[in-house]
Amino acid sequence: MRARTTFIVTLVLILIVAFWPTALAMGGTGLAQLFGCETDFNRAIPCTINGEEWGETIFDYQKIAYLSLFTIPVGQVMLSIWLLVLLLYLVVRLVRRRMNS
Repeated sequence: MRARTTFIVTLVLILIVAFWPTALAMGGTGLAQLFGCETDFNRAIPCTINGEEWGETIFDYQKIAYLSLFTIPVGQVMLSIWLLVLLLYLVVRLVRRRMNS
């Protein structure tokens, strides 16, 4: 696998890890709003979608947002490490090119 592909795949994985709880919470809230249901972070409000009760599920998705308090800072640290490795790779590559020229 080429280095560029490795760096891109790693970056995408870091962003997914950092933001999946936020995306799930926003998706749950968006789903509720799409079907005209109310949402609340303190309690599950009944929400019927296509004849099925989704209130508890939407409430659980919203509770996952609190996990973002952990995953976003971890993602920032992982992104910083990724950036340092990328810069080190680019410097080594530049030095090797100059030595070969």
